Amino acid sequence: MCIAQPKTITLTKEKLKDKIMGGWAGQTFGVTFGGPYEFRFQGTFIGDYQPLIWHNGLLKDYMINNAGLYDDLYMNLTFVDVFEKYGLDAPVDSFANAHAGYMLWHANQAGRYNILHGIKAPQSGYWKNNPHSDCIDYQIESDFAGLMSPGMPNTASSISNKKGHIMNYGDGWYGGVYVGAMYTIAFTSSNINFILTGALKTIPA
Repeated sequence: MCIAQPKTITLTKEKLKDKIMGGWAGQTFGVTFGGPYEFRFQGTFIGDYQPLIWHNGLLKDYMINNAGLYDDLYMNLTFVDVFEKYGLDAPVDSFANAHAGYMLWHANQAGRYNILHGIKAPQSGYWKNNPHSDCIDYQIESDFAGLMSPGMPNTASSISNKKGHIMNYGDGWYGGVYVGAMYTIAFTSSNINFILTGALKTIPA
């Protein structure tokens, strides 16, 4: 699905760079801040009484010593690296085969297994071949699609259509399309409600 965007919006290079860096910083800080609590509060909110850890140096320490926990970062960076090497029209196989030796879970792991055993993308993420196709894998690593498509949700959706099916279909894929679209709209609007509802137009009701 597409969002109609008839108007032209202009950003200075400085403003664009600031927003892109802010997006990556927010992603990195969010992952680091939330990492210690992942899977520990299932089915509930973290209570106000729960102390949350943060101190100077925590981000660097986690990136160096717990890098395997941050698939939502290193998967994003892997996809960006492929764009850098092969251009914006890089074929899907170049993304599917770019996984380094880092750990993967759920849909990503099943997708990698499929690829290594001859099931290429997009079939590697298809629900009949990947029992984790509805998991959140592409949703947590779709940030790159939005950050590389400022103000262009349709472009982000096109990127997600190619890359997201390496590991996901169904809810896992729709979640990634939605997150990518939110990023793109955030380049041109600071209205949270507009960003949230506007991005919904990229996925079926």
